Amino acid sequence: MKDAYSKNEEQVVKFLETNSKTGLMERDARLRLSKYGKNSLIHLKKVSSLTIFIRQFKNPLIYILLAAIVVSFLIQRFVDGWVIFAIVILNSLLGFYQEHKAEKSLELLKKMGAPHAKVIRNGVTKVINSDEVVPGDILVLETGDKISADARILKSGKLEINESVLTGESSPVKKKIGALKGDLVLAERINMAYGGTIVTYGHGLAVVTGTGGKTEFGKIASSLSEMKDEETPLQKNLATFSKKIGIGVLGIVILLFIIGFFRKLDFVQNFMTAVSLAVAAIPEGLPAVVTITLALGTQRMVKSRALVRKLSSIETLGSTTVVCSDKTGTLTAGVMDVTHVYVDGMMVGVTGEGYSTDGKFTISGKSFDPKRIDSLLECAWLCNDSKLKGLFGDPTELALKVVAKKGGIDVEGYERVDEVPFDSSKKYMITLDRKGNKKVLHLKGAPEVVLDKCNFILVNGRKVHFTSKMKEKILDTNHKMAKNALRVLGFAYAEDGNKKNLTFLGLIGMRDPPRKEARNAINVCKKAGIKVVMITGDNSDTAQAVARELGLGTEVMIGRELEKLSDDRLKHLVKQIDIFARVNPEHKVRVLKAFQANNEIVAMTGDGINDAPALKRANVGVAMGKTGTDVSRESADIILLDDGFHSIVLAIKEGRAIFDNIKKFVRFLFSANLGEIGVIATAIFAGFPLPLLPLQILWINLITDGIPALALGVDPPEKGIMNRKPRKMKEGVLHGSYGFLFLSGLIGTVITLAMFFPSYLDGNLDKARTLAFMTLIMFELFLVFSARSNVRGAIAEGIFSNKFLVWAVLASIGLQFILLYTPLAGMFSLVSLGLIDWGKIILISLAGVFALEIEKKFVNRRSK
Repeated sequence: MKDAYSKNEEQVVKFLETNSKTGLMERDARLRLSKYGKNSLIHLKKVSSLTIFIRQFKNPLIYILLAAIVVSFLIQRFVDGWVIFAIVILNSLLGFYQEHKAEKSLELLKKMGAPHAKVIRNGVTKVINSDEVVPGDILVLETGDKISADARILKSGKLEINESVLTGESSPVKKKIGALKGDLVLAERINMAYGGTIVTYGHGLAVVTGTGGKTEFGKIASSLSEMKDEETPLQKNLATFSKKIGIGVLGIVILLFIIGFFRKLDFVQNFMTAVSLAVAAIPEGLPAVVTITLALGTQRMVKSRALVRKLSSIETLGSTTVVCSDKTGTLTAGVMDVTHVYVDGMMVGVTGEGYSTDGKFTISGKSFDPKRIDSLLECAWLCNDSKLKGLFGDPTELALKVVAKKGGIDVEGYERVDEVPFDSSKKYMITLDRKGNKKVLHLKGAPEVVLDKCNFILVNGRKVHFTSKMKEKILDTNHKMAKNALRVLGFAYAEDGNKKNLTFLGLIGMRDPPRKEARNAINVCKKAGIKVVMITGDNSDTAQAVARELGLGTEVMIGRELEKLSDDRLKHLVKQIDIFARVNPEHKVRVLKAFQANNEIVAMTGDGINDAPALKRANVGVAMGKTGTDVSRESADIILLDDGFHSIVLAIKEGRAIFDNIKKFVRFLFSANLGEIGVIATAIFAGFPLPLLPLQILWINLITDGIPALALGVDPPEKGIMNRKPRKMKEGVLHGSYGFLFLSGLIGTVITLAMFFPSYLDGNLDKARTLAFMTLIMFELFLVFSARSNVRGAIAEGIFSNKFLVWAVLASIGLQFILLYTPLAGMFSLVSLGLIDWGKIILISLAGVFALEIEKKFVNRRSK
């Protein structure tokens, strides 16, 4: 039933054809069950495990690697073939595991429904399975119950329901009966109860208005099932990159083979050379490097209090342009702190944070004796249903007890004898407390309501008549406190227990303080070109005040305004908005889609069931580890272990560093491979013997593209990494590297041929090939240090800042010596070299890298 909140109880009961006292008859319930179906979430068609596994191979780079496997076996390079095969299978298994695990969120949604429900049928209260609840059933609600379906409240005995999983509001909602006017968001429908929420206090009756997929909970489940996972920027980049590699490698290989054929080279050697170059040019290590780099990134991110569920999401987070964040618990501490007490014309400051009872009272920095406000603090403690032990109750009431404890009040001997519970329409709470023969009435509520009920006020400890001018001054103070993000309550008491003799005691202002580290994190985001948007279920005034403290913009849009906008209009306006307040779950998704329609990469935070659709649809879903529900965590890509916004920023930095390292690997790989291709192509075009044999080409590929290249995956982040704008979505992994690639390929070709020709012209072909082979390898091993940056020199980067890379290069050099000075040399047609030969090799290789370093300085000077 739609808009049940806008109709009175009789209208709702009549529409649902039920009876508020006797409930449904069993026969009618069975008929409705067959008509509406079971009260459970929709069941999805399951994708088989085999289908998910096969899906992992739908990648252009994988196609190239599969071709490389076939070719490797054809030319009897079995080791290469098996290594590439292992890489393909490993990456496919990792992808299968991640995709299979990601779909658990819907299963968790099913489990989160209440297993049983208390209903009235045939006039008798009975317990039934929750999936048998039907529209028209009368639910019996008691403290601790998990509500099984959406329902309209019929009776409320101090009924309070925790709806945070749906609305994001941390405070329990005090429920009331009666029709509500206007187009209200979920958080404002205080006469409704929703499936999946929990009764935290009181009792009541409610008539079921929606079950299964018709509940708010069910709508979320349905939206999750309809969503498709978007490709990450990295996946898109690598897919485009792989296609270009395939076309380029194929073209070069065919061209060289044709030229060799017309030059009447030995067919087998010509074929094997072309194939060897193809295998060398294909970056078979790229999937492994990406996986390993991301995996190492996850380990570092755990230290930054962020747990990664999807490897690819780390890199995506690094390219984020917009972060949509919850307010409560992420940008703020998630607890209420009393910070100000206004009493007798004085504004008293209160120190201390959280639920610690340590704190001081001050006026203008000077100590203030809280004994002077004992009556106010006693009222804050006694007109209160929370319990400090175990931290049970409303956060606002807990904050009041904490400040009373800080003031050292003594309420021993008081006993509550009567009460008027808080009601959202009346906006106040009253308790009648007895101590000995004395009865004292205590009142707490909205300041304007409390002021209206008071005839007296305490001035210098004496009770005097309350004038209208005094009330105006207090209301003005209340307004100023509220503008500063304070939730303000008024307090009064009557020593004789008579409501007509109420004396105003003062105002207490409290707030959910912004996290200290959040402001700095937001400043970092600004420098990094990342827009931070606050999305909250709270009211706009509070959200704006918190935003001002955090250094965020204060342009606000509320849920009702958002609903009136078309998608196209929202797409244009969303760029200007800093805060979305009083929003529903569907509002979050609309905001997210509007940003994505502007080609933004969006990270979205969330903790409740209501956040699951937005988390799954976001480019990166970020769930809360402490306060988050299982559903939100399973729908997310990253989980913050401390719920703090600053952890997102640290993760963004890690993501940027990871993509940088992938770029470094690819830059090095292709700059090295271009040298190999240049050497072979020049020889074939010029009609000289091949300077490198097929087996030697494959060895170079193995020794340089192996450990040294992998070591680039753990390079430390570059300085100023968070001072640059996010990279564009279409920016590829070789962006900005083409000049470096061309020059390094040219230098590698020139110095290798320079070492080859003298010995060749002397008639010693084996030595010529050995010199060319060793020169190209040494050049590539030195080149790895220069390839760490397009613009910064190897010295500036710090040769020893990546110790793993240093050891990797030394290990590769050691393997070269083993190959050259053992019987293995004969297999590769190599001959021993002397010290003079080694001196020439090292000098010319270093000279080549030095030329690259000079070119970087020239480019930097020119760009400045």
